Amino acid sequence: MATEAAQPEPSARARAGVELVRRLQQADRAAYADLCGLFGAALHRYAASRLWGDRDLAEEMVVETLVEAVGNIRRFDPRKASFPAWLYGIARRHLQAEWRRQRRKRSVPADAQIPLEALADMPDDTVLEAAVGARVDAQRQVARLSHVLSDAEMELLVLSYVEEFTAREIGRIVGRSERAVETMLHRARQKARACLGDDDG
Repeated sequence: MATEAAQPEPSARARAGVELVRRLQQADRAAYADLCGLFGAALHRYAASRLWGDRDLAEEMVVETLVEAVGNIRRFDPRKASFPAWLYGIARRHLQAEWRRQRRKRSVPADAQIPLEALADMPDDTVLEAAVGARVDAQRQVARLSHVLSDAEMELLVLSYVEEFTAREIGRIVGRSERAVETMLHRARQKARACLGDDDG
């Protein structure tokens, strides 16, 4: 008798999402705080990376995403997507609405910036120089990539390498097939390697 193909093991985040969905559907008040605790920071990082480093605007997007998720929790279908992928899909719709409203140029993500107030916390000049140097290098690399990668390719790289979604989950988030995502990721990786491998000149 033929055996069914083995299904990939769900991530710890996905497994936690299953239990969280059950509690949210039962209107467990503590589940609302757990939703924020489990996904809030990651969603904020993702939103900030797609909103030109605007952390305040990213926070608004996260709040809107979580409110919509709670309000529509009974519509979540685990047969179609994992809970994290469903949640990021909601976030992406809010981001797309903001992109349409603002039409602003892409800039350096928040994670590649160093706030001025953080400089006072550096223990000595050597650590400060290393920290600033690393951030400046990150900014330079992001700026270089933004010239050779499309918005879609940048988004896929963020979802894959920063948010650690699988190609299948990314497909659910962005509305593409798994094969299409894998093809785009492969192309984006090649372009990124070619760009970052160039001499500084």
